[in-house]
Amino acid sequence: MYVFIATIFIAELIIAGAVVFLILNLDKKVIAITEQARITGKELLDTTKEVKEILISTQNVINNAIKYIAKKKNEFRQKLINLALIYAILIIFKLKFKRAAEVLQYALLAKEVWNRVPV
Repeated sequence: MYVFIATIFIAELIIAGAVVFLILNLDKKVIAITEQARITGKELLDTTKEVKEILISTQNVINNAIKYIAKKKNEFRQKLINLALIYAILIIFKLKFKRAAEVLQYALLAKEVWNRVPV
């Protein structure tokens, strides 16, 4: 009877040792996975910051391009108006109107009014 009890006790010790060994192995794997998750989280945070910086830079470039295009549009419009006024003056002098000076004053007045109009 003592042999039977001793055998059962030894079997329980073997099973308990196997369970403790399995728990220790699983604990090591959980620690490794936790460490990998922490590293991945840091890398993800760094990557997110880099993407944010890239998006901000892209937004600045687009805003600067829009401002540049608007500036060039206004310059082109102003040059076109000046050119139209010059041709109008040339036509007036070519036709030799009696009141050429008065027409010229009206043209200059129109140019000044146009320059005051907000774009």
